Amino acid sequence: MKGNKLNKKFLLLGLVVALTMSSTTSYAAARAGSSCSKAGIKSVSAGKTYTCVKSGKKLVWDKGVLIPVAKPAPSGSASPVPSASPSPKASVAPAVVYPKGPTSFDDLVENYEGIAHAAWSKSREKILTSNKTDITLRVVLGPNTQLTYKEPQTAIDLVTKLYSGYPTSTEISYLAFNYQDRDWATNQMESILPNSGSGWVKDVACATKETCWGGGAFSNGAGKYLIVETMGSTDPNHLSGAVDAHEFTHIVQQMCFKKGRPAQAFLYDPWPPNWYWEGQAHFAQHASVYFDSFETYMKERKATAQDLYRDPIFNSEHIRKYFVFNAPADWQKNYERWHQYDLGAMFVEILTALKGPESTMEMWRITGTGVNFPEAFEKVYGTSFDKALPIMAKAIALELGRS
Repeated sequence: MKGNKLNKKFLLLGLVVALTMSSTTSYAAARAGSSCSKAGIKSVSAGKTYTCVKSGKKLVWDKGVLIPVAKPAPSGSASPVPSASPSPKASVAPAVVYPKGPTSFDDLVENYEGIAHAAWSKSREKILTSNKTDITLRVVLGPNTQLTYKEPQTAIDLVTKLYSGYPTSTEISYLAFNYQDRDWATNQMESILPNSGSGWVKDVACATKETCWGGGAFSNGAGKYLIVETMGSTDPNHLSGAVDAHEFTHIVQQMCFKKGRPAQAFLYDPWPPNWYWEGQAHFAQHASVYFDSFETYMKERKATAQDLYRDPIFNSEHIRKYFVFNAPADWQKNYERWHQYDLGAMFVEILTALKGPESTMEMWRITGTGVNFPEAFEKVYGTSFDKALPIMAKAIALELGRS
């Protein structure tokens, strides 16, 4: 789910409220509307430039202006190997040679440059070789609302192929609304899935007209599912179907766990940690929608993780300490929970590179039987979580250009 970034002094309270629902949209959405210190100052995050403005008696970040992103060369790619006997008439460019991907935790650090391509390649292969699961999407559209992305079923079908074998055929309600239809959406959500926290519509997803770009995924734990999305944002995630893929991934997680996501999920065991819940959905939104272009996958992946690349604090030790269970109060003081998206996605990307996308969904099936996350991790990946984590943190730090 995606919503507005809460004031840091209320971060713990915000976790209790926001974590009762799924959170997605782009990482930039988490910054708009949060407090800032001085009118006129600017901040760059997740592909947008934000300006501190006065709103009533408060200083807050505005909705941001999208920064044009030039198409990058393939990340981490080795130089193309020229033909042994180049022909002056040849018009076909030599194939790009990508770095070798890791095969286990033993060579993960050594082959960190090949992680992203290995994860994308295995995801693409799964999509191309799998059949979609029949998901019936019942669209409930606000009276003054139009769909931003016209074919949400397309994105959902891609995710069913990415995680083939885990989604079950069913009907899902898809509630779409804009700021003008907030009250209508609140009533509709309560009617479709009672007691699922319909106040979230106005409290988190669409608190103001400028920050009305949230999305959420809900289940009653008994086979009834609901996706709720705001319409109107023109950022790439909303226009490409990435938000739809993200939210449907949350639906699949709940299908595998066979329960609706509990309130205060970060306090529940064996419910997987929030950085895994959001990290997997964030990875899936890129791996599914951009399965046909590694270059586009990397562009969007980096655009939503710019803070990680810019902030030198994200070294291997800092990253290792981010991935905790039942986050204590001290963790809340030192880490922004919004990195559950981008940092969590890099965690899931490694697991996908090693054992494919299905392995990351198998974690939900196992934990749904009552097995805790570290035990499930060892069952799926053949090594303990405590042993693997420092290695994964080191590899992520190297991907960010640090040690």
